[in-house]
Amino acid sequence: MTTICAKKKSLATLLLSVVLSINSISCAQRVTLKESLFPLESRETLPFQKCKKLSYEVRFNGIKVGSINFEYQGRKEIENIPYDIIRVASNINILKLFQIQSEELVYVDISDYLAWKVEREVRFLARKESILEEYNQKDGSIKITLKKDQTLKERLIYQEPPIHNSLILFFLYPLNFEEKLGKTMEFNLPLQEIKVKVKELRKIQTLEGIDEVYLLEVSNQRRTLIWIKKGERLPISLEVPAFLGRGVITKR
Repeated sequence: MTTICAKKKSLATLLLSVVLSINSISCAQRVTLKESLFPLESRETLPFQKCKKLSYEVRFNGIKVGSINFEYQGRKEIENIPYDIIRVASNINILKLFQIQSEELVYVDISDYLAWKVEREVRFLARKESILEEYNQKDGSIKITLKKDQTLKERLIYQEPPIHNSLILFFLYPLNFEEKLGKTMEFNLPLQEIKVKVKELRKIQTLEGIDEVYLLEVSNQRRTLIWIKKGERLPISLEVPAFLGRGVITKR
């Protein structure tokens, strides 16, 4: 076994990491979540139902380049502990030059809706690799195991718990954003703490007509925006500046 020096990401994690500006830092650095901002009632209702698929279209400078699809696959008991399982499948193709696909299963502990384990398969061009992330919320660590070309590599990330995962943040969004207007939510992601401010409630034109949506802004070096429909917790759109342009991820 050797230590992984570079951070490995699936397409979905990569895109959401760009959205949330998650940058690589020292493996030994610890990040502390200052306070808990998520009441228990936020965890009582799942963001979407079993076998229901959520599809997001990815565009770069107005051109469609890929998609991200979420599916709740139900609840499974492992060693007498129940977990909700979320499947995330991603595909991106930029000018037929950059092609990457990923598929992952996120195991969510239903007692706190934090990640317990992530199983990931990534295919870049003709190369394939498997990545396993094992979260230890008690010890504040994530063990990452990479299998590539019959070689195993390991990396251990230390961080103050609770450790959140970018793919399942919507489990922790409040049911009523009205109470969060003007306030900031904090998320303790692997390698970085981020702050998301609920800025305002707006009326916008959507495919379904005029909708009321909350505008959230991520505090990072880029002006990243998240749009969430009133009464829901799932983002309908995310906008993020990227190299030589702007990326937009939109719910279909």
